[in-house]
Amino acid sequence: MKPFLKRLLNKSRSFRKKMDEYHESITFAEAGEPAHGGSAAEAEQPEEQPGLLLVIGNGNTFSQRVIDYALEMAQRMSYDILALNVAPIPQEAVKMFAPSRNKIEEFEEKSRENAQAFKAAAEEKGIALTHTVKFGDTDSVVQEVGKEYGPVEFVISEPSEEQAVERPENENRPEKQLYVYSMV
Repeated sequence: MKPFLKRLLNKSRSFRKKMDEYHESITFAEAGEPAHGGSAAEAEQPEEQPGLLLVIGNGNTFSQRVIDYALEMAQRMSYDILALNVAPIPQEAVKMFAPSRNKIEEFEEKSRENAQAFKAAAEEKGIALTHTVKFGDTDSVVQEVGKEYGPVEFVISEPSEEQAVERPENENRPEKQLYVYSMV
């Protein structure tokens, strides 16, 4: 039983250390300090595959604010980006309703067009970016993406219009906040 507890304790310490490094990197990235972000995490595991940063668009678009933040974070932490557009249409409905197929294809095409600026900006900075379009509720789609593309370390998204309206206003806060959360 003791070896098991020791392994569990070591894993816990390793996880805590890695999370501290992530938080430190994010803090430096938000403060605009280029010399600090991600260096400890990069030096520790150079031969591992880069982490995956999932960026969820707002409908079929990505705001410039989300693009800029995601590129900066991906560059500092040596992550690849998966840009995701989600349409809140259940998968069953997509398959069943042929007449709405035009709307679905229109959403996919518009999403690909809007992702081109994001892709170009990522290429400019040497960041690998993959774009995909999925249908369903966002939580289920994020789980599906994790299975399809590998483990997602962080997710960046903007609040939906409903969330922005429901939030209490405060003159000291920016109009919209980005959501950044860890999946580890």
